[in-house]
Amino acid sequence: MREVVVVGSGISGLSVAYRLKQKGHDVVVYEKDDEIGGTIKTKQEEGYLYELGPQTLFADEEVLKFIEELGLKPIKASENAKYRYIYKKGKLIPLPLSPAQFLTTPLLSFTSKIKILKELFSKPVEEDISIAEFVRKRFGEEVLNYLVAPFLSGVYAGDPEKLSLKYATPRLYEIQRKHGSLLKALLKEKRVAPKGQLISFEGGLSELINTLAKELEVHTESVVLRMRKFEDHFKLDVRGKKVETKSVVVASPAYTSSYLLKEISFSASEIFEKIDYPPVVVVNVGVKGKIPEGFGFLVPRVEGKRILGAMFMSKLFPGRAPEGKELLSVFLGGATDREVIELPDEEIVNTVEKELKEILNIESIDFVRIHRWKRAIPQYNVGYEEYLNLVRDMEKDYPGLFLTGNWIYGVSMGDCIRASKSVAQNVEGFLASC
Repeated sequence: MREVVVVGSGISGLSVAYRLKQKGHDVVVYEKDDEIGGTIKTKQEEGYLYELGPQTLFADEEVLKFIEELGLKPIKASENAKYRYIYKKGKLIPLPLSPAQFLTTPLLSFTSKIKILKELFSKPVEEDISIAEFVRKRFGEEVLNYLVAPFLSGVYAGDPEKLSLKYATPRLYEIQRKHGSLLKALLKEKRVAPKGQLISFEGGLSELINTLAKELEVHTESVVLRMRKFEDHFKLDVRGKKVETKSVVVASPAYTSSYLLKEISFSASEIFEKIDYPPVVVVNVGVKGKIPEGFGFLVPRVEGKRILGAMFMSKLFPGRAPEGKELLSVFLGGATDREVIELPDEEIVNTVEKELKEILNIESIDFVRIHRWKRAIPQYNVGYEEYLNLVRDMEKDYPGLFLTGNWIYGVSMGDCIRASKSVAQNVEGFLASC
């Protein structure tokens, strides 16, 4: 009998498995696909090094320590990554980085700037409301359209009318609860954004995945077809074989976890299946011509473009494009444009090329790779507490079962790595009690 079976070889599953293995536990990882990594996939072609899923890793001290323990050397993003742009009325406008820039930016009208200053007198919100409702009331429609909605498109590919202030942006929720006003929090704490560094690796983000996997027993093309709970152990049917284990860590998306949990709790399975994962299309584009220094740009929906934005990958990290070329990662789809996933490649390429020429004035495109994620990013919408409470109830009611992933602990890679520490500790605590 195994001590721990981990289902899923994304960053959540591999991080938990690694931490348990380092403590001397018997761990095996089963992955249904022929490649490890989940949505983290790096490719290299024709001198371009590009990502199909997450593009960067935002790492705080805890995440950097984890990476150091693995013996990896991260590459910091260019200092110019602080420059980010919003497309408005035919121009790329830099996001203001100082109070002086804020007062003079053409991104917002004078009326919106005054409304932001008035936010100083706001009272805290306790209930679970949408981000759109929160922002519209405090800052107005323009701030929602040109700052907040594009940001949420970049992180969640989400709809601000549905995303929860409390669960999609927990840090902002807690800050406004503490100070009442976000502006007051900024004045008192000097910053509201989390501390950390934007990083990648010489071989892309898959370097982290591959390094973790080297330390572990990982079986690809090993779909778990059935999982049952018995009094003191679990039985799994894993593609032609039966595996018994004391504990199971389900580290797969909510819709896959839902399937795995059917014979343990059918009602919970049905609820987890409801979690929304809108589609996203990632288009990696090699271009000729100059592009701005910086992180990239976002396109507000009100500007009438189809692309959500683009990241200037060759400006962020070295070795991403051949000499004389630039690499852009362009994003389409999300909760407000689900139909794009069904478009033929030719139409997607034509749309991307047309809009990049309009926005960046590039000369031409000479490299294009399209990747479609039919279910991309879990949406932490209003009411998400139901799912998180059910996760806790499941782990309490079925000892030895542990659930993890970006649908529970936050959508970023950093969130998943940080969560792996507490998940691994919970597994260890259970094993010690057996």
